Order: sequence, then structure tokens, then C-alpha cells
Amino acid sequence: MLLKKTLIMMILFSMTSAALAAEHTVKLLTTGSNGQTMVMEPGFIKISKGDTIKFVPSDPSHNAESMITPSGASPFTTPMGKETTVAFNTHGVYLYKCSPHLALGMIGVVQVDDAVNITELKAGVEKIKATVFMNKQRFDEYLSQVK
Repeated sequence: MLLKKTLIMMILFSMTSAALAAEHTVKLLTTGSNGQTMVMEPGFIKISKGDTIKFVPSDPSHNAESMITPSGASPFTTPMGKETTVAFNTHGVYLYKCSPHLALGMIGVVQVDDAVNITELKAGVEKIKATVFMNKQRFDEYLSQVK
């Protein structure tokens, strides 16, 4: 009887955790709502562990690919031009890019709860910035929102 109650409680807990997870949307845009080109909207997003992000490309030339992730997190790459949902199950800050448009500064930042890896991420960003020709300010703008 105790085993049965424990099993029921575990099932209810896992259903509750799944029900609490939220789905967010990030648009991968050639032209953003404010006229900026090659942009993620939003460029910075803070979510909770277990939440998902639906990456929605505006055309076939966009995708989302992680560049820097927290220790233990799985890297991700979405297919070109395909709406894809990614789950974020590790605390920390993620830096991602549109693979063909990194040189144009098409990047985004996801913060999952606590920014446990912010020091390592900032060190990695400086190397990546050297390969970007346009919109370099996005790195600093988005990272300034990490709290």
C-alpha cells in the first residue's frame, strides 16, 4: 500500500512540474519590429529551468545554434528555416547564434534562473565578438540584462 501511494505521489509531482513549465517564443527575423536587421526577438530572455523556447524563423535562411552553454547543458542546433522547440534544463546563461548570420551580429542570450556561468560566458564572448562585423553592441546590450 505504501509503495502504491509513493508511486501515485511521484506521478502527481511529475505532472505538476510539467504543468508549471512555460513555453516562450523567440522570432528569428531578417527585419525586426524596430527596423533592425538580422535580429532575434527578444534578443535576451530569462526563463525558468524546464521551460522551453520555440524558435520561429521568418524565412529558410535562419536557425538557432548554441555557442556557449552552462556546464552540463546539452548544446542545440535547430534546422534551417524550421520552427523548433528546445527545452532548457540546466541553470545558467546560454549564448546562441543564427549560423549563417553570426558575422551580422544575429545572436541571442537565454538566462535560465541563476547566471552561474556568467564569468566564463563573458570570457568566451570576447573571442566571438572578434568574428562579428555588424551589431557587436548586441553582445553588451543583451548581457547587461543578465541579473
